Amino acid sequence: MPRVAGGPARPAPLGTPHPEPELVIVQHRVGPGETLYRIARTYGLPADALAAANDVSDPRALQVGQLLVVPGATEVKKVVPPGAQEAGEAARLEAQARAQANAERTGGVRPAAVTPRGPPPPAPPPPPVSKVKVSDPQRVGPLAWPLRGVLYARFGRKGSEPHDGIDLAAPAGTPVKTAAPGKVLYAGEQPGYGFIALVEHENGLVTLYAHNRDVRVREGQAVREGQVVATVGESGKTSGPHLHFEVRKGGLPVDPLLYLGPVPAAP
Repeated sequence: MPRVAGGPARPAPLGTPHPEPELVIVQHRVGPGETLYRIARTYGLPADALAAANDVSDPRALQVGQLLVVPGATEVKKVVPPGAQEAGEAARLEAQARAQANAERTGGVRPAAVTPRGPPPPAPPPPPVSKVKVSDPQRVGPLAWPLRGVLYARFGRKGSEPHDGIDLAAPAGTPVKTAAPGKVLYAGEQPGYGFIALVEHENGLVTLYAHNRDVRVREGQAVREGQVVATVGESGKTSGPHLHFEVRKGGLPVDPLLYLGPVPAAP
């Protein structure tokens, strides 16, 4: 049962429930013997990119059954065990050699020689999920990122419906941190948004953190930048664990990417 610190509070005037784009992030369940490097190679990703998307600081700490968010993937792939491709190629060449020797003994037509080849090159990776580059020089806003996740939905519209924030996919339970110092305006539940926290900042901005598993602050509480206010969940109307993050100025939603600073570095 989700927990909301401080008990029920006065609902904040957020308007109608917001439409939520379908979560299209692929999650890979770690199997026996699978390593971060081999999983990343299977999906055509650098190992450090896969580690950063899942806040993995020690690749050796992967657990069997652990779910990893795979940026840019469109389907779950099977990780080939080490040496499997090489063994398959060796068996093919051996069978061809036996067939050639048999043909020579029986006077048959000698098969054309085949030059041994190595493992087939990896398939090109699928088009990447929309992400903000760490090196983007335009990210110089006053707000810090609430977490390091995969940006899969931007501010704007989805069809005829407005989308008033950005969506960051991250594993359930990932800490959600305040974007700047401020005061909690509301901590509770809202239709469509699930469990949320609203924080007012000195620069006239208000940030909203939605779809949380729990909320760890109370209304009226002063918070510092980087303080954990909630953890990632899938409460409200959503299709998977992620953070819906909004920035409001003068009561109106604005594009968070115009106000966020540099993307946090990998742990």
